[in-house]
Amino acid sequence: MQLLKKLKNESGSAVVEFVALALPLFVPVIIFLSQFAALSNDEFIVRTLARESVRSYILSANDLSATLNARNTMKTGARELGLKEERIKDLSFTVDCAGLLCITPDNKVEITITLRSQDGKRVSTATARETVSPWV
Repeated sequence: MQLLKKLKNESGSAVVEFVALALPLFVPVIIFLSQFAALSNDEFIVRTLARESVRSYILSANDLSATLNARNTMKTGARELGLKEERIKDLSFTVDCAGLLCITPDNKVEITITLRSQDGKRVSTATARETVSPWV
């Protein structure tokens, strides 16, 4: 008889319903938010690296040193922003300008940096553009 009363008692049923219904809905939301945060971080990193790399490029003396400076800036910046060495190896770097030589007065230089996500399914790309000083 007492067992029957305890079974009919509904105290604590809200907790059971919450665990049974709400928690399975929260798991996909948490997974989505963590993936979104990782992708947003990659986007932030490539934007920052592109901007800083093109700045170091246009401040260089010639095209050869400019490419080396920009690549070193990209790698150093990636380390400073928390990328591990295996992800730094995944960074790709392209330079585009309007002429045979990029380091010429008033020339526009564009650097594009690409980074694959850790799972390899997404690619984050950023392009930064700067103009070489007219007094070079």
